[in-house]
Amino acid sequence: MNEQDQRVRDYYESLSMPKDRMNALLKAAEQRGNTPESKKSAFFSRWRKMLSRLQTHTWMQAGLASAFILLVSLWMHNSGSETELAERTLREVAMNHTTRLEPEFRGTSLAMLDNSMHQLPFNLVLPKSINSAANSAYELIGSRYCSLGGVLAAHVRIHDKVSGKPMSLFVTSNSAELKQIQSQREKLEGVEVEIWREGGLFYALAQRS
Repeated sequence: MNEQDQRVRDYYESLSMPKDRMNALLKAAEQRGNTPESKKSAFFSRWRKMLSRLQTHTWMQAGLASAFILLVSLWMHNSGSETELAERTLREVAMNHTTRLEPEFRGTSLAMLDNSMHQLPFNLVLPKSINSAANSAYELIGSRYCSLGGVLAAHVRIHDKVSGKPMSLFVTSNSAELKQIQSQREKLEGVEVEIWREGGLFYALAQRS
């Protein structure tokens, strides 16, 4: 197991997740599953039954839900062509944005967030499109850990002062798992998603149109 895999495992093992947040993730993942309907329904049904039996064991629910989220992420990226991998990554970004989990870390500056996210194997840096002369149009809200393409990433929540809409910026290292994916933009179920590379990092930006 390499250092990146260990960071992902350490993070998910440390999670504690409220039941309502866990259910929201399950619902979002179910709606965006990429398997045939019959198999998908059976798969999620088994997980829901298992979790419902553990209502009195919060720590076990959190552990199972965390493992489930990681499983979905790895499942979405376990095979396929370059186009399929890109499509799965775009859908994963849209799913994380629409689920709208609360930030684990609060801060009005990137330095504050970067100093709090010790498990990231890279420095958190804003892309030029946001960290520019026009950055007064954006307000940082907070951040949390997430997985992008099976790689540990930062999910930074941003408030767009111009449109009044929330934005999600995802930042991770430009790892081997993501190198096949080309920069692109797509609209998925009303969510504008863009992915690109910059300064040795892999970025994804999501916002409802």
